[in-house]
Amino acid sequence: MEHFFTLEEDLPEGVGFALFGMAHIVWLCIAAAIVAALCLAYRRAPEGGRRRWRHALGWAVLACEALKDINVIAQGRFDVWYLPLHLCGLAVFFTFAHSRKPGPTLGNFLYACCAPGAAFALLTPDWTAYPPFSYHSLVGFIVHALLVAYPLMLVAGRDLRPEARYLPRCLGILVCCAVPIYLFNRAFSTNYMFLMWPAPGSPLAWFASFLGVPGYLLGYLPMLAAVWLVLYLPLAGKRGK
Repeated sequence: MEHFFTLEEDLPEGVGFALFGMAHIVWLCIAAAIVAALCLAYRRAPEGGRRRWRHALGWAVLACEALKDINVIAQGRFDVWYLPLHLCGLAVFFTFAHSRKPGPTLGNFLYACCAPGAAFALLTPDWTAYPPFSYHSLVGFIVHALLVAYPLMLVAGRDLRPEARYLPRCLGILVCCAVPIYLFNRAFSTNYMFLMWPAPGSPLAWFASFLGVPGYLLGYLPMLAAVWLVLYLPLAGKRGK
């Protein structure tokens, strides 16, 4: 616990965890248990209970983002690199907005874009420099598990119907987020949404190995197509569409 609150730039080498090492696998199991438990609890809850679950998760993801920022601010290190401009950071606010006022377009965006993004972040976290059970690892794994759980529990409770007709709108929202964030990255030399270079160990890094930079951005297209086929095709088949 020596480095529990220490930020990445102050950590010594060798205190982090390896991708798919034992600590990472333990966290993935914890995240899966959180998602499964929330889906089951939501599915069994009455309407009033479901509303409370939505509000609770909306506030929980917002609290996780605030807790992360409080530690950074307390250490006097808050700068442009700590803004919530990754897709998962934006998903925090989209989730909170949906928890207050549910709607099919935003719900499908959370299901089609935010949940897969959070799942990829759990599988290939960019906070591996931190000790596996440090403050920022705890917040990182928990908030991403909640971002996966929120739309899945709505689907489990049949309060959200994933429909492919909303995918063009989802893509539009994604592009509307990506364009100003790309310009922000250019202005401040940041890498939000990994639009400037791919995260090591991520699927985008594989695309960069033969498409280069910025050619690896084309990899988002087959990744989105594959994810959307997995998420929507089985449901469309059940409806005979």
